[in-house]
Amino acid sequence: MLTSLLPTGIMPLVGTELSDSKGMLMAVITCSGILVVFVILLLLIFIFYAYGGIIRFFTASGEKKAAAKKAAEASAKSEPSASSPLPAAQPVQADDGAIPGEIIAVIAAAVAAMSDGKKYAIKKVSRAQRQTGSRSAWAAMGIYENTRPF
Repeated sequence: MLTSLLPTGIMPLVGTELSDSKGMLMAVITCSGILVVFVILLLLIFIFYAYGGIIRFFTASGEKKAAAKKAAEASAKSEPSASSPLPAAQPVQADDGAIPGEIIAVIAAAVAAMSDGKKYAIKKVSRAQRQTGSRSAWAAMGIYENTRPF
């Protein structure tokens, strides 16, 4: 009854022998294709992970050597002599309380980090005057990042 409802072009596919062998072949091809894709993806993940580890190893060893050299140079430069003591730094005052002390501390830490062992003293911290109608530095950078050409 079911075979009488199907078009004549589909009749050979209804037979159990032909249908089972084609179905089994399609299942084997599909499974083997998926298996090959995942094995190759896992192989690529391993290759990239190993490559990253190799690069990390060589850059870390180079950075350690550079840091040790820089530390040795800094310790040789920064050893103060007993005859010339450093003057005591005056505390930095905020401009009318507009800038909190935490911000001044961060600015001082940034200056100290960039000083390469030299001694600097921050005497005054004030806000830069922004032009009327202009964007803040953060907004301008956001616009620049989102609109720059590829």
